Amino acid sequence: MKALLLLISGMAYAQVDRVVVLKVDGLPEDLLAHSVSERAEGARLGRSRLPWIEYVFQQNGVWMENFYVRGLSLSSPSWSLLDTGRHLEVRGNSEFDRYTLRVYDYMNFFPFYVGYARNRRADMPGVDLLDQNHVPLLADRFAPDERYQSFQLYQRGVRWETLPSSLTNTFRGGPKELFDEWTNGIDLGNLLNAQSESELIGKLKDTHVRYLDYYTGEYDHTAHLIKDAAVQLHVLEHLDALVGRVWSAIEASPFASTTVLVLVSDHGMNTSEEVYSQGYNLIDWFGRPEGGAHHVLTNRYPMTEFKLKGLNPFVSHVTTPSAQSFYLAGQANDYPTAAMDLDGNERASISLRNNSLNVIHILLDQLAHKKLTSRVRRAVIRALFTTLERVSPAWTREVSELKGELAELQGQIDLEKAAVKAESGGWTAELRMAKLTLEEKRRVDHLERMQTEEQGYSEYVAALSRLLALNADDLGEGKVKIAGLIPQRSLGDPNSIDDLQHYIVGPSEGGMAIAEDGSLDWERSFRRVDYFSALSQIQVRNHPQKDVSARPVDFIAVPWGHSVWLWRSPERQALIEARTGAAGELELHYTPVANLHQDPSGQLHYDPAVWAAGFPLELWE
Repeated sequence: MKALLLLISGMAYAQVDRVVVLKVDGLPEDLLAHSVSERAEGARLGRSRLPWIEYVFQQNGVWMENFYVRGLSLSSPSWSLLDTGRHLEVRGNSEFDRYTLRVYDYMNFFPFYVGYARNRRADMPGVDLLDQNHVPLLADRFAPDERYQSFQLYQRGVRWETLPSSLTNTFRGGPKELFDEWTNGIDLGNLLNAQSESELIGKLKDTHVRYLDYYTGEYDHTAHLIKDAAVQLHVLEHLDALVGRVWSAIEASPFASTTVLVLVSDHGMNTSEEVYSQGYNLIDWFGRPEGGAHHVLTNRYPMTEFKLKGLNPFVSHVTTPSAQSFYLAGQANDYPTAAMDLDGNERASISLRNNSLNVIHILLDQLAHKKLTSRVRRAVIRALFTTLERVSPAWTREVSELKGELAELQGQIDLEKAAVKAESGGWTAELRMAKLTLEEKRRVDHLERMQTEEQGYSEYVAALSRLLALNADDLGEGKVKIAGLIPQRSLGDPNSIDDLQHYIVGPSEGGMAIAEDGSLDWERSFRRVDYFSALSQIQVRNHPQKDVSARPVDFIAVPWGHSVWLWRSPERQALIEARTGAAGELELHYTPVANLHQDPSGQLHYDPAVWAAGFPLELWE
């Protein structure tokens, strides 16, 4: 993530009265630098391909080649860092709450616009989360009437007048022009960009407006679709012309000598014509037996085939069922066991259901649906209670803590409902639409989010409480009701490293096996997947690019306490440990290790390794 910055005043410490930020999604700094250094031919012989960017930033400003923020190469986390200057609260383009599977879909702006129109939303989802964590945006340093903000991921409110204005200003020629454009396909994105630019330039004349930003995703959308250098240069030339128009407007504004103009991008991408990006379908892999035969939850439909429902912008929960599920056939909607987001520039975020919940679910399924001999049934019941006894201390403590938090949350809900009712209790729906301010919309939004949270966690606590209270009398033939015992649409607690190394995905092909002493034979009764070994062994058969590995998974990262374990192979692993230094700064320590494993008590064991090539992150190389 690189940035360009210009102080229009020539003085390093001059007064700054206004900040103008041009936000360009997905633009690589090295491509921009290369295009600026290229010389044009013909009528513009000898001039830069991007003359305005060269003049404004390279000749008269500051080009910050080493401007970098720690973060994922994803739009939502990257813009969060750039818009706040704070460590990440947003860690993906979408995230799931493990306990309720509520999705935080930071990229989907359609539900936000509809919710805003219905007075149910005030800010984009990422802004909501930042507000909950008391992290302000740069724009928040200015009063609402002192700022102009274009359409973007971290957006407060909606300027509805921009949309009709963009259509009116574009089609001044009348119905025929509008019909002609419609038959060719109306480019709504460019219409909004043009109107936002017009509004920004107009606001530069207003001395009361001190913060302005303009966001464009034109380059990102183009580069994701095509690597043709001429096409990308054409988009950059559009950007260059934008810089020129904004620069000229700043020079003509009341704050010409005290305005800071910034051009910044969130992340780069592959722009080489010789290399094309290759993906791998992890959703299908996790749905196959070798991946655990999971029902996989995502925030939108996978692009496996053309289908109109994949275009539905209001969908944020999509479960792809596994046709080969070992014990959850036909239960994909109630019991998804893996969740992942579909956006990942060279990374995937994967969450798997708690391994102990899997074991308990499998054993209950055996008791509910299988014809077991009395000997096998006794062994299964004994194994079920052994598992419950093992997890009971942690789960009982969790239920107690959640009940206390839910009681406090319910108190906040009651207070907020009373306040909202007092403010608008006598209003008609029409009057309410007209009168609600942005701050009042935030209160309504906050109330609805608290109610959603309370309902989801109450259902999780109720199911877990019933499970912990289970006794032998509840397990008679015909009595077992799994739906009331296993929390639906929940992944439960995070897995340990030991869980992921011995993850149970179903009963064995031969079913429940009995040991000589009459107990359940755990090794022969369950199917297991070691996800570190299994993921690293994925190999594609079609390998058209020699510089791109046939193995799509480079390494796996798993949090452990305040550390992260990186796994590439049994011999090539690393621990990254974090601590706070004497001056309060974050310090990281990278230790190469081999053969790391976790025992059932939670202790890590590993062999020291010697620095060499091939370790995760390739620091040696």
